[in-house]
Amino acid sequence: MPTAQTADTPTRAVRAEGQSLWLDYIRRSLMESGQLERLVEDALRGLTSNPAIFEKAIGGSSEYDEAITAFLTEDPSMDAATIYERLAVEDIRRAADTLRPVYEETGVDGVVSLEVSPHLAHDTEGTIEEARRLWDAVGRPNLMIKVPATDEGIPAIEQLLSEGINVNVTLMFSLGHYEKVAQAYLRGLRRADDPTGIVSVASFFVSRVAREVDTRLDERGLTDAVDFDGSDVAIANARMAYRRFEEIFHGDDFADLREQGAFVQRPLWASTSTKDPTRSDVLYVESLIGEQTVNTIPPDTLDAFRDHGTVAGQTVTDDLDRAEAVLRRLDEVGIDLDDVTETLQARGVEKFATPFDDLMDVLEEKREEITAHLPDPISLHLHEHETAVAERLDAWREDDFACRMWRRDPTLWADEDTPELTNRLGWLDLPESMQEQAAEITAFADSVTGDFDDVVVLGMGGSSLAPDVFGRVFDPADGCPDVTVLDSTHPDAVTALADDLALERTLFVVASKSGTTTETLSFFRYFWDRVSGLTDTPGDHFVANTDPGSNLEEIAEDRDFRAVFRAPTDVGGRYSALTPFGLVPAALMGVDIEQLLDRAWAAEAGSDFCVEAPNNSGLELGAALGELATAGRDKVTFVTSPTLEAFPAWQEQLIAESTGKDDTGIVPVADEPLAGPGAYGEDRVFVYFYLHGEQDRDTIKTLSALDEAGHPVISVRLDDRYDLAREMYRWEMGVAAAGAVLGIHPFNQPNVEAAKRLAREAMQAENGADSDTHTVAADDHDVLEQELADWLDAAHETGYLGVQAYLPPSDETTATLTDLVTALRDTTGCATTLGYGPRFLHSTGQLHKGGPPNGLFLQLVDTPDATGPVPETDYTFEELIAAQATGDHQALREADRTVLRVRVDDDSLGDLAEVIRAR
Repeated sequence: MPTAQTADTPTRAVRAEGQSLWLDYIRRSLMESGQLERLVEDALRGLTSNPAIFEKAIGGSSEYDEAITAFLTEDPSMDAATIYERLAVEDIRRAADTLRPVYEETGVDGVVSLEVSPHLAHDTEGTIEEARRLWDAVGRPNLMIKVPATDEGIPAIEQLLSEGINVNVTLMFSLGHYEKVAQAYLRGLRRADDPTGIVSVASFFVSRVAREVDTRLDERGLTDAVDFDGSDVAIANARMAYRRFEEIFHGDDFADLREQGAFVQRPLWASTSTKDPTRSDVLYVESLIGEQTVNTIPPDTLDAFRDHGTVAGQTVTDDLDRAEAVLRRLDEVGIDLDDVTETLQARGVEKFATPFDDLMDVLEEKREEITAHLPDPISLHLHEHETAVAERLDAWREDDFACRMWRRDPTLWADEDTPELTNRLGWLDLPESMQEQAAEITAFADSVTGDFDDVVVLGMGGSSLAPDVFGRVFDPADGCPDVTVLDSTHPDAVTALADDLALERTLFVVASKSGTTTETLSFFRYFWDRVSGLTDTPGDHFVANTDPGSNLEEIAEDRDFRAVFRAPTDVGGRYSALTPFGLVPAALMGVDIEQLLDRAWAAEAGSDFCVEAPNNSGLELGAALGELATAGRDKVTFVTSPTLEAFPAWQEQLIAESTGKDDTGIVPVADEPLAGPGAYGEDRVFVYFYLHGEQDRDTIKTLSALDEAGHPVISVRLDDRYDLAREMYRWEMGVAAAGAVLGIHPFNQPNVEAAKRLAREAMQAENGADSDTHTVAADDHDVLEQELADWLDAAHETGYLGVQAYLPPSDETTATLTDLVTALRDTTGCATTLGYGPRFLHSTGQLHKGGPPNGLFLQLVDTPDATGPVPETDYTFEELIAAQATGDHQALREADRTVLRVRVDDDSLGDLAEVIRAR
């Protein structure tokens, strides 16, 4: 019996142990790109179809458009169900033909699974009829028909096997399910004319059991009281099933069929991606290795196992005494495993039906798009840069760029051992991996509906920008609270918000990935103190979003927060919109976060590992951004329809912090009013986001004029607000890919720490944070005019200006600052950005110090009315924001940037634009 890892890769080592790895993924581009052949060479032994993947591939890419168009040309009235079946049959046949050599070699592997409609899960005769029809339609001996192990499915399984139809039995969660399925297999083979050559697997689900048990332990307050978790239970459950497999198929029950040459019905471990970010991402692969078993895994788990998996022999038979003890202890603490598994099977039927129904809806939408000749949601008018972009995409196709990104290949951007690369790519599969946690988040949000009128997110940068976008783009659902973001340390802003809130009806979401962010902890301490004065249980008013093991997690547990949501550790802040950092606030205001994830999943499907450039929508965007920046078009200027006006602030951080380093980068321009061609130099790219039906004639006319003048224009249509998530994912992929064009590391932020360090030093200054910093008073007009003139004289036509406002944010102040931005742009012809401090330090601050060395910065400070003592510390918000402004000023000077600091008040702020226009 194999007992040790001897092969050159974990995937081959598993095969040497007698286990077959199948991929839970199939789509046309998997075959067309040649990825399936390469996976087979790397020991892949089979495929299982997944309606959710198929749905996202159709909705998120154009790879099926040609085939669907051909079907509709043949029969314009063809319905969605017929289109699906024809597409599926074509794909299954092609995959089966690719895997046919494996099938011929083994007789049991090299198979491809296709499911009957999940709506037939409780219809025995309907299942049999559809399975026969699909078997005949595909016409390949290495096809398997997937049938659920429901009470109605069991007789269908027996009948189909008796007819020589290969069956993949799915939705098994318990030993009871396994027993019924195994006995149905034996009966079916004994009824067959010839039992040899019939192939079947019994798909036993793993991670869903873990998740349900974890939930029940948590609901009973037992998580810390027991010496096991849901994963221990799920693995023990599977190991007990394997032991029963050995008893049946290596004992007397199978003796007669074994003598006739029949195959055993192998256990197949399904649902083996790890849902809990605190546990190993290959836990359910490494723990269930055994002879005559199959593990069907999604692409990201396969990549993870290939990268860092270990094979320690026949682990499925390890420590069975411990497995029995875990299951016994589960029963002793009052959790009925039978109830868990029956609940999961019933829920599983629904979970299969939902993506199938979604697939029908997407096909109907695609059908309507094709027949109506609707334009693509994104269009790129790149003019003379189209050739360079096309060449880049061709090069990426030759280099297998998409697949390498999904395999977390650091050499796309830097050397093999570069930190913060391979451990920062968890965002790639968030739309899938967050699905189950999203259900928990939604359940929590539902449980507090009615308890609060306001939700306030206390956070900075990646912890707050996505909540701010969701809070401003979506309207709260009926009965749900408003969401407000506090990311200003200005004492007037903090105290004004506190005074405006009914604190006894407010829930605070304390958001920090590291758990040590100074601003976030200061906000928390301030509001904890205020709420503590109103109630003996202040923790009921606080929720934490953080990484596992962080300082904030410890604070939340010590102070009995209402909930703690833990984010994946391999996702950086600016890529965290689809983690709890973005999803918890969205859910609290009643946004359907599962629909958000579904839209992002469609974008993921359009950028997946097997979608080659130029068809890969994320890589297409990345090539465009990168090549345009290389050609000098490095000022990405955002324009939106009214509903989406908050969106560019999120993209601003994504682009600036990802690309602004090593004296290069892309400058996002989010706050300039749109003007005609005469206002801009040849360094611009215009990106127009609009909600369908919100386009206005003036904006379209101006953008058309810019396009005609030779400026690149990218237009993106959102059919509804939920398409925000689609674009968030597309731009994450695009910006990461653009980093490869620019030759930079897109996931670190090497220059951010400088401003933090200098701010800490300024906090300790004896004479105050800004005592030694040269500052011009706005009401000293003569000096102001001269200093502004000298500062503006340093502007370069290909540079940019940055207005940094360490002021309390308000609509009135923003309008005045926007007028200032317009005056600066019109006077200099330079792109001009705007940011409130210290918010921008966590957004564009990296770009300012590490990006192109052609930025000029105007720092605006004031004298606050309030001081805002921060409880549990020895400083005030007034001292904190002063130190942050001073630290940033010094960091800019150390980076050899030109910076002018002006002290303003409400009356003099508006004078700045007038002085600039008077030059």
